[in-house]
Amino acid sequence: MTAPTRRRTNALAVASFVLALLLSPLAVVFGHVAAAQIGRSNGTERGAGLAWTAVALGYLWLAGYIVAGAVLYQAFTAPLAP
Repeated sequence: MTAPTRRRTNALAVASFVLALLLSPLAVVFGHVAAAQIGRSNGTERGAGLAWTAVALGYLWLAGYIVAGAVLYQAFTAPLAP
């Protein structure tokens, strides 16, 4: 009788999720790469949900940074009222 093989969690999926929690848009890149690696692993790796959650959070942070940048740009380049 053989022991069942354990599926390992993709390390890049974990790293992308940690980056997403640290407010980094790099989570998008790492999450996409991790999801692709998990897809190619033929079931030997897990963590797709973690990777896609990191991708979603990374895109949210990226959008937030763009909005914050636009607001700050407008605040610092607007002419002063007379």
